[in-house]
Amino acid sequence: METIPITEAKARIAELADRVAREHDHFTITRNGRADVMLISVAEYESMRETLDLLSDNETLADLRQSREDFAASDTFSMDEVRAELERRRGRTA
Repeated sequence: METIPITEAKARIAELADRVAREHDHFTITRNGRADVMLISVAEYESMRETLDLLSDNETLADLRQSREDFAASDTFSMDEVRAELERRRGRTA
C-alpha cells in the first residue's frame, strides 16, 4: 500500500485507478500530511461491506464460531455424507 499526497494522486489518477482495478493495489491519499482517503477497487469494497454485514449479524457470527469449533473437534461430514443428505432432501421436496 502506497501513501500519496492528494496533489500527486490528482496528477496520476488514471494510473492509480488502473492499478487498483487490475492489481488490487491500495492507496492512502493524504491531505496536508494526514491520511484522508483510501483508494480501493469496487469489488474489494463490496467484499468488505459483505464481510462487515455478516460479522454484524449475531446469529451468523454464532454459526461461524460453532463451525470453527466443530471443525477443530473433527465433527465434520464426508463429501459422500453431504451428497446423500442433499439427495435425501431433494427426494422429499420432489
